[in-house]
Amino acid sequence: MERDVPFDQGDSCALVRILGESVRPGEQLTLDLQVARLYTRTSVNIPVVVHRSMADGPVLLLLAGVHGDEVNGIDTVRRILNDVGTRPIEKGTLVAIPVFNVFGFLNMKRQLPDGRDLNRYFPGSPKGSLASRLAHALAKDVLPAVDLTIDLHSGSAQRYNLPHIRFTEDDERSLELARVFDAPLIVQAPVRPRSIREMLHQQGRSYLLFEGGKAQSLDHDAIRVAHRGITRIMEHLGLWSGTSDLTQGTSMITGSRWVRAGHSGLFHPMMENGSKVSQGMILGLITDPYGEMAKQVKAPFDGTLFCVNTAPVVNQGDALFHLGY
Repeated sequence: MERDVPFDQGDSCALVRILGESVRPGEQLTLDLQVARLYTRTSVNIPVVVHRSMADGPVLLLLAGVHGDEVNGIDTVRRILNDVGTRPIEKGTLVAIPVFNVFGFLNMKRQLPDGRDLNRYFPGSPKGSLASRLAHALAKDVLPAVDLTIDLHSGSAQRYNLPHIRFTEDDERSLELARVFDAPLIVQAPVRPRSIREMLHQQGRSYLLFEGGKAQSLDHDAIRVAHRGITRIMEHLGLWSGTSDLTQGTSMITGSRWVRAGHSGLFHPMMENGSKVSQGMILGLITDPYGEMAKQVKAPFDGTLFCVNTAPVVNQGDALFHLGY
């Protein structure tokens, strides 16, 4: 995919190529990213939906299903594509990949069949593992022309994330866009090695990561926040005209720490997601099945809870609460 104009600037003759295909102004295409075959010789295709307007402008990528069991993002992208059916793109190009990790989605698993986390293999290799090949295909054939990527995720391992938007630390452009998104929380996130974030950050490209709800579950509050935020971004970039609603306001988290289980047992959270807590406040209890133990889990500092483990049974060292400051 190629693009010869910078972000927020352009002319009517900008070249947009996706998966080797030239997308002309006004075209709407669904292309197949082909990366592998099953042992039954069946091809596995990843649909890439493209809506290009007649007027040139920014290219926005909506990416979901990097982790196959995180379905909130998948449904969010579906809703945006439904909207585009009655509210066409007016400027620029929308690229949507509702389900990137098709293998994980079919099995409702976070990882690929080989157990690898797809978001730790960028920029990938055409001759590497399945994860590496998928990453390479996205990095080579889609991402080079994208001005802004919004990557949609949910909490894993029964951890429920309060809806929030993450921006890359020291990236002022992404912070500006995170404020436009207007989620309840903005979280400053470090760069993780070999992630999509790291690759795009090194290339100087804008990237936002949305977190909301938990895996293997449709959380309509999280989907609503994500849908609203993407709509605001699209209007801000000019893909759609108008303003849907007023800014509701957001809180900033610049650092965080996991509060972990000091003991194994039955877990009883006592504080709701989004609660503001003070140092020493009791967040939950861990009990044994025999009525002989009840250990308190306390807040190590003042902050805001933005992820709570919903597992009924935990092991020593498990992440229970994500506490931001």
